[in-house]
This record gives sequence, C-alpha cells and structure tokens, in this order.
Amino acid sequence: MRIPRSLTHRLVIASVLAIVLVTLVLIPITWSNTTTRFESSRLTAKTLLEAEYDALLQGMNESLNHALAIAEFPSVRQHLDRIRQTQNPYQDVWSDQNEDQIRGMLSTLLTHFGRYTRLVVIDTDGRQRLSTEDPPESEILHRNHLYFREAMAMNPRSLYLSAPYPDPSRSGQEVYVIDISTPIVSSEGEQLGVLLLTLNWNYLLRTLPHGMGANAQASAVLVDGQGNSLLPVSHGPVAFGDSMKDHKRVIWLEMETRNRGELLLDDELVVFQTHDLRTHHFRTAAMQVLSVPGSQPWRIAISVPRPDVAFLIAESPWKTSLVVLTYGLAIGFSVFWVLSNHHQRSLKEKAQNLSQNARSYARELTDLYENAPCGYHSLDEQGVIQKINRKELQWLGYSRDELVGKRYYRDLVSPETRDAFDEAFKAVLADGHEGSAEIELMCKNGEKLPVAIEATAQTNASGFQYSRAMVFDLTDRKQLEDLLTTQAMTDPLTGLGNRRFLETQAELEIPRSRRSGEPLTLIAADLDRFKRINDDYGHDVGDRVLQEFAKTAQTELRDGDILCRMGGEEFTVLLPNTSKEHALMVAERLRAAVETNPAEVGIDTTEDGYLSYTASLGVTLVLQDEDSLKPAIKRADEALYAAKEAGRNRVQWRSADMQHT
Repeated sequence: MRIPRSLTHRLVIASVLAIVLVTLVLIPITWSNTTTRFESSRLTAKTLLEAEYDALLQGMNESLNHALAIAEFPSVRQHLDRIRQTQNPYQDVWSDQNEDQIRGMLSTLLTHFGRYTRLVVIDTDGRQRLSTEDPPESEILHRNHLYFREAMAMNPRSLYLSAPYPDPSRSGQEVYVIDISTPIVSSEGEQLGVLLLTLNWNYLLRTLPHGMGANAQASAVLVDGQGNSLLPVSHGPVAFGDSMKDHKRVIWLEMETRNRGELLLDDELVVFQTHDLRTHHFRTAAMQVLSVPGSQPWRIAISVPRPDVAFLIAESPWKTSLVVLTYGLAIGFSVFWVLSNHHQRSLKEKAQNLSQNARSYARELTDLYENAPCGYHSLDEQGVIQKINRKELQWLGYSRDELVGKRYYRDLVSPETRDAFDEAFKAVLADGHEGSAEIELMCKNGEKLPVAIEATAQTNASGFQYSRAMVFDLTDRKQLEDLLTTQAMTDPLTGLGNRRFLETQAELEIPRSRRSGEPLTLIAADLDRFKRINDDYGHDVGDRVLQEFAKTAQTELRDGDILCRMGGEEFTVLLPNTSKEHALMVAERLRAAVETNPAEVGIDTTEDGYLSYTASLGVTLVLQDEDSLKPAIKRADEALYAAKEAGRNRVQWRSADMQHT
C-alpha cells in the first residue's frame, strides 16, 4: 500500500485520525454520561411518583376521616334526634339555639380545614337540616341524589365517594369538587340521617408535589378507572374529563394492565401506580368505601423527559462547545505533528491527558456509587453480601472487610422486620425479579435504622447472577409520622392535649393509681356564658378567650397535672396522687384565677382591651374499680351542671354515692 507523501494528504490523514480518536474517546464518555443521567431521571420520576401518591392518599384519607368524625359528633346526632321528636315551644327555642351553635361549629371546622366547600346534615327523608352555606329561600331536598341514596343504604362508618365533577356554584371556572357522604347513626345503631361533605378537588391538587411545582420538567397524569383525566388542564397534559385513550393511548394501555410499573417511550420516561380507595383504605377509620362505578381505581403517573445525546446537548450547551473545541484542538495538534516531530510529542502528551480525563471520569462514577445519598448493595443467590457502597457502610458502622463475602444481609435486619425482607428477597429471586420492603437495619453500635429497599435482579442466559438494591434512609419520614401522631393528640387552638390525648393518659394513670393506692381525681371546667361572648364579640375573640384560659390554667396547675380541651369551651384536668380536699383546693384556685385575670382581647374589642369571664367547675374522684374515665367524666359533668344551676362561677363536688353537694 502506497503512503501519500504530499503535505496535503498528510494533513488530511492526520485530521481524519484525530477526529476518529476523539470520537472513540467521547463515545464511552457520552454513553456513560447518558446512562447516568437516565438512571437519575428514573430515580427522580420514582421519587416524585411516591411523593405524589403519598400526598394524594394522605389528603383523601384525612378527608374520609374528617367525614366520619363529624358524623359522630354528639351534637349532630342529638340535633337530628330532636328533629324527629315532638317538642314544646321551650324546646323549639333551645333547638334553634343549638342549631345555630352547631352551624357555627361546623363553619369553624370548614374554615380550619380549608379544603371543603360545604358541609350539609340531611335527615332520613332527604331534607336538608343543617348547612354551612347561606340559608336557602326554600326547602332543599337531597333524596334523589346518589350520595344520599347510597349513604342511606350503608352500614355505620361506611362512606360514599363521588367522582370529581365541576362545581355548579362556580360555572365558567375550572373548579372541581368531590362529594363524600356517610350515614349518621345514633349510639343505639338507629340511622338518623346523612352527612354530606364536599371536598375542593383543586385545593387538594395544589397540595400535591406537581401542584407546588416540585419539578418543572416533570408532568403528572391522574385518571379514573375508565381512563378519564382527573386533573385540570393547568395541572397536566390532558384536560379534565378527556380520555387517555385518545391523548396518551400507549401509556393508558400499560396503566390499564398493570398496577404499577414504568414505560420507556421515544421522548419520555413514565412511571405509574394504581390505588383503589374502595379496597385500600386501611389508613382510615372507614369500614367500607363505595364510589361511582368506573371511577375507581385511580391511576397516577409521572412523566419526565428521556435523556439522550440531544437532550444533554440542549440541557448544557457549553458541553457542545467543549466537544467542538476538543475536536479543533485534536486537529490542530495533528497538523503540528505532521509538521514537526516535536509537535507529534506534544500531541502524544495531549492524548495522555485525554486518557487521564477518561480514567478520572470513571473514578468519578465510582465515587458517585460510593458516596451516593442512598445505600447500594448486591447479594448472591444465598443472600451473602457481594458489594456494598460507602454510604451504607457508614450507616451500619461496619467496614467493607467485615461484610463483603462474609455476612448474610438478613443478619443485619432486625428480627421484627426480617420476614418482610425475606418476602422481598424471594420476589427478587422469582420470575418478577423485583422486590421492595420497609425494614429496620441493626447498626454495629446497637441502634436501629429504618430504611426502604428497592431491589431488582441481574440475570443472564444462565439465570440469576446477583441482586442490585437501593436503600433509602426513612429516619426523616418516621420522625414526620411521629410529629403527625403528636399533632393528632393536640388541640390546634390552645396547644393543649385533646380528648384522645386524655384517653391515652388515663390508660396510664388509672392502672398506676390502682397499683399505688394513691387517689386520682378529675376536674371538668366550662366557661360561663361562652356563647354570649361568641355572639357579642365574634368567634375570633371567643378563640382568644379559650387561649387565655388555657394559659391561666397551665400557670395555676402543678407539674404532672394533665389539662386537656374536650371541645368548645369544655376542659378537663386529671390530677394524679390528689385527694378530694386537695382537688377542691386546686379547682377553687383555678376558678379564682380565671375570675381575677380577664382575657386580653385588644382595645378594638373593649375599651381597656380586656374581657372578664368566669368558669364553673365540677370535681370527682376516679374510682379504682373503673377501667376508663367515662364514669368519672359523667360525674364531673353532673357536678359542673350543678355549679351552673347554682349561679355559675363556682366549684361543686360529686361522688359516686351522693347527689349534688
């Protein structure tokens, strides 16, 4: 083969060789970068999907629980029960006052929750008895509505859930709502009526990650069981009510046949998950959830752009400039190599530099694996650790030599969660080759670390090779769950414990009193003429008075005394190791402190900015043969009523074997 000797031919050959060499170097780098970016996009999509799914499920579960809780309000039950009974004029006046009080309470609840547009109480004949909306000019009947008929046929603590639909009160606006109805049942099991709670669907959507703009490149899809979009056009690529079959047919076919999974299209990566509120409502107190046929299950999907070379170039234009510059430098050095042996040596050094960059990039990938924000590990078919990254080693407190090839991973799992890990690992070994679980890892120092594991299998023609698992630290999520539990025990207005908190404390104090023989007493307190304060000054001032009472009571009570708000203006104090005489002293001290410390309400409410108020208190002893506070609360309420009848602003004692004293 003849070698061209003209300078032009040498320059052309040198330039072509330079282009080929640079291309060969850039191909693996570009491929590796694209692969890494793809895995990052997949992780981002899955993370967004989990966040979207959890937020949607939490919001719906809270709404279902709110409906059940309001339906069980004693005041709502009593109101419907009195409507059915024949009443004298005095009872009619009292019933109207009670209705206004209940309506005010329900309106306060809607204002507090923020996510509901209306709350309606309906009797068994379908007539509207209470509503948070403005009073209608004529009687409103609900008997022909599906939510009423379904709720009337349900068992107690069951719920009917409508599909999202346009809010008729906001015609012309893209506002959607969901009706939630549940039967109202007396304590004897007799059906009294139906509670209707209308959820602002747009409000709930705004609390989801996509509604808060968590990721500008990701888009969300939420459809019902028939593939119709449940998102307004401002929230997703498909308008509300439009069919996925017409707009995203390929995605819909995958979502329709699988409960969860991912789909790789030409220009996007889609991950999806299915949830059926009718069968998966274990986080609510509901016994049964029904909905319109075809509206369940809900299918939610997150779509992110699929990374490729063109995507990377568009995302980082400076990389294109860098590549062009690299080619130019390579060609330039090639020309110099042709012209001079010295330049040839320089070009060799530059090639070495490029090789060094490639190795450096490989080390960076290894470093990303080792120092990723989550743990990574690989197990063989027996579950022996074959590979584990630095992050997970730091969590566990072991060295690599102590684990790799020597320890079964399940030995690092707490006994309480080991069964869940075994099930997930069996799923990885099975045909599906995927498994996940939430477990606790036992660290070397004895601490337990809550984590979530997402694992897949690496296979070839011979079968299973090893598992690949990502491990995510759930410590923050567990702490958030603990915080939510605390909030569920706390009255949001006063910061005191609520009725549920009192019940949990009673479960501890009653057995303790029984073991020690020390007396346990109970005080029931109620603010006098509190309705007049609300009527004369407004609910904001009423709330301020409640907060001032809570502060005053906390100041007067001892460490260890348990002060709770039972609801409205009713409070309860549980006094461990306290005799009758001492309890009466505590109650009298509290009464006097309230009387002499008016609430600070501001000069825009009263001339001096203070509002005087009083409280009546009932005191009783919790008997050692009583398993709960219910009998004692009843006695304390009787004493409280006696104090009210005696003129208010006083303390009364009530024992199990005596009348009012």
